[in-house]
Amino acid sequence: MSLKTILMVSIALCLCALCRTTALAQGGWDVWTVQLRDGTRLEVAPVWSLDEKELRFGFSGGGEGKGTPTPRPLIRHMSNVLHNSEYRASKGAGYVPPALPEGDFDRDLVVLDDGRRVFGPVIIRAGAGKSGAYLPVLVQNGVETDLTRVAHIKFAAPPNNPKGNRPRRPRRSGRDRRRGA
Repeated sequence: MSLKTILMVSIALCLCALCRTTALAQGGWDVWTVQLRDGTRLEVAPVWSLDEKELRFGFSGGGEGKGTPTPRPLIRHMSNVLHNSEYRASKGAGYVPPALPEGDFDRDLVVLDDGRRVFGPVIIRAGAGKSGAYLPVLVQNGVETDLTRVAHIKFAAPPNNPKGNRPRRPRRSGRDRRRGA
């Protein structure tokens, strides 16, 4: 190989490494693991919307067909694999996503990719990215958050908890109070 060829290949590899963050943000959909209250697990992508009644998404499982809307009361929690998170990309290969909190809560809980927790009712609706492309956003306490920043959504326990346990009231840290939770 000539020196010129080696130099061109080296430059190409450097450009690919520098563009990796952009490629993560633009390519593919975030895959979500949806855990139902009956123990069933679904892998869904992309998440289109979540309202007071149901979760809507494109595909589930192996990518067969359109996803069937899932009634919200059946969902215990949703976890994002965070492949498109800019925060994750900025932390590099050593990034460890925040853990899913244990137990039931009397309000919806969102855990962001940087570990912050916010309590309050959650919906996901259509938004638009910088290029005008469809980009779902999470809305909680009147604040919009890019869905790629969300690690977990834990839904409030239903009022008639089958175990007879009352859901625990979350402890409020100073960070939760500042976010209006």
